[in-house]
Amino acid sequence: MKKIRLFAPFLMLLAGAIASIMMYYFHYTTGQMLPRLAIVLVIFYLAGSFVQKKIIKFVDQINEEEKKAGEVIAKEAQEGAESGSENEEIEGAEDVPLES
Repeated sequence: MKKIRLFAPFLMLLAGAIASIMMYYFHYTTGQMLPRLAIVLVIFYLAGSFVQKKIIKFVDQINEEEKKAGEVIAKEAQEGAESGSENEEIEGAEDVPLES
C-alpha cells in the first residue's frame, strides 16, 4: 500500500523530467522553461493524485470483498464441523442395499 502512495509524485517527476529534456532539446530559454515546467508539474501531480485515489479505492474494494469471502468460508467450515456427526450417520447407511 505504501508504494501506491508514491504514484502521484513519481508521475509528476517523470513528466517534469521528460518536459525538461524536450524543452532543452528544442532550445527554450530559462524564462520560457520555468513557467511551462511548473504547469506540467502541477497538471501531472493532479492527474496522478486522481489516479492514485481511484487505485486505492479499487484495492480497498477488493480487500473488503476478500474479507467477506473469508468470513463466509469460515462460517461454512464451522457449520460443516457441526454437521459432521450427521454426515457420519448418513455415510453408514450406504452399506445397506436399497430395495427396488
